[in-house]
Amino acid sequence: MLEQTASKPQPAVGLRVPRFSLPVVVLIASVGLIVAMASLAVLDDGGRWTEALAVAGIGVMVVAIALVLGTSQGWTESRGVSLAGISIAVVGIGAVALAVVMYAGGAGSASSSNGGNVSSGGGQGPSSGSPPAGQDENRDQDAEGVALSQQVSNNEVQPPGYAHDVGSHPRFEEFMALDNAGLLASVPGGTLVPSEVDTLKGELAAARQFALDHNTVEKAQAAGFYNTTNDVPFMGAHFINSEYLTDGVFDAGKPEGLLFSRLGNPGGEWQLVGVWYLLIPGQAGGTESTPPEGFAGNLDLWHTHYGLCTRAGIISENNTAEGCSADSGRFIGDLRWMMHVWVWPEAGDNPEGVFTYLNADLYEKQQGDPNIGAGLGRPAEDDGEENDTAQ
Repeated sequence: MLEQTASKPQPAVGLRVPRFSLPVVVLIASVGLIVAMASLAVLDDGGRWTEALAVAGIGVMVVAIALVLGTSQGWTESRGVSLAGISIAVVGIGAVALAVVMYAGGAGSASSSNGGNVSSGGGQGPSSGSPPAGQDENRDQDAEGVALSQQVSNNEVQPPGYAHDVGSHPRFEEFMALDNAGLLASVPGGTLVPSEVDTLKGELAAARQFALDHNTVEKAQAAGFYNTTNDVPFMGAHFINSEYLTDGVFDAGKPEGLLFSRLGNPGGEWQLVGVWYLLIPGQAGGTESTPPEGFAGNLDLWHTHYGLCTRAGIISENNTAEGCSADSGRFIGDLRWMMHVWVWPEAGDNPEGVFTYLNADLYEKQQGDPNIGAGLGRPAEDDGEENDTAQ
């Protein structure tokens, strides 16, 4: 009897799960990380801390499961809970937590897209708190994407093939004041994309600075500019710099010409109203049929004048060499490529856009001058030919 009793197998020491074994500690840590991750998914709005904890939680979970599976303690059958059971529970909790994180992150992105709030004025709605810089950048990009979708095709603004203008767009001061998303939403479709906005604003700022440095006839003449036309309706007198014309390059901060007008007062001083650019075929990539490279984007639609003739100081177009010569005029012929840019709102603001060809607001100011009405597209009174205003 005694021998049989002595030979009975005794319970092995250590079969119960140790309370503070390494696998248990690691599993507890992984559970803590997962709980923290799930909490931050809401508080951090799917930000970088959530992502960091997600990575850490998954890593610790993997280590914990590896430790569980690598020890006999993981499969102990006892009245207590086995580590294998705990690991399965942790994996389930982790899956739920990751689902929460993904849902919260998706909701955050959606609210970010809609939260740009591109208003009719182009601004963004107010936001509370100070989101990370990365989120600010993403929201700006989202707002710009929304703005691009709001652009209207040029063909819906005016007839296709219109010779000079791409459609109504912001005047100079509005152009420079709008944020990128607001500006993109305010120009015709296909004329401007997000990567071009800052470059274009910089080029317009350079053109504005040049105008500021040459804002009187005296300053312009001292810099080599001279007048080539009368005070043309909708445009003003075209002063040009021969040196700039022959350098063959486009430089937004060094226009070939300046636009001045007497603003309806024949005896008054010339007032700066804008700048203009002239590049002939062969310069800056331009050809007879292809305009040169100019400002960033496609708002700067270059234009051409055909059959230019100057008679008694009045310039008109759509003339023949013979007709011009018969009137003792000077025949210039076709002139391409030209562009007007209205960066001097003090006197030449153009409500239809900074790159719009004709300036109706300027024309209203010119009405006090009896000579206004003769000019480009309208020959001298004794010409006998009927020509329409340049289009």
